[in-house]
Amino acid sequence: MVRILAATDFSEEGQPVLDFAANMVRMCGGKMYLLHAVEPCIIDAAGSLSGGALGSGDIPASVPNVDYTQMDACEAVLAIADARAKQLGEQITRKWGIPIYAKAEESDDIVDCVHQFCKRHSVDILVIGNRHHSLLTSILLGNTAEKLVRAASIPVTVVPCGPKIAH
Repeated sequence: MVRILAATDFSEEGQPVLDFAANMVRMCGGKMYLLHAVEPCIIDAAGSLSGGALGSGDIPASVPNVDYTQMDACEAVLAIADARAKQLGEQITRKWGIPIYAKAEESDDIVDCVHQFCKRHSVDILVIGNRHHSLLTSILLGNTAEKLVRAASIPVTVVPCGPKIAH
């Protein structure tokens, strides 16, 4: 039984990653894992959250059995991201008819978070997306996909995502 992890940022551009991983699981048998690594949030002086923890799209209105009044804002961000991952996992299960385990985890090092998840869950294949960044963006900020591939101890499949940008 193959175990495949699809890392997601919840963007629409990342949908090909999820579909590719789900199709692999359906064809080979096994289980799909879905992970969203949440960078630690920062609350600015105005009390607003920053850090881009949830990506784009709809945020679940509520998380079952979670009382937001009993947690700080950063815990709430993680709880919402986890609920969103589980919701996305349920959508994938309905669409592809495969078992899936979905989770959001907080980490200040996305690469380490993904690789530690792979070790804990005995993941066989990591599926990630690669956006087509400009050369300047890649030089200044680096490329998470490239870092994940370089640090990998298991096979990694990189799925192109988003529109191509001329370099």
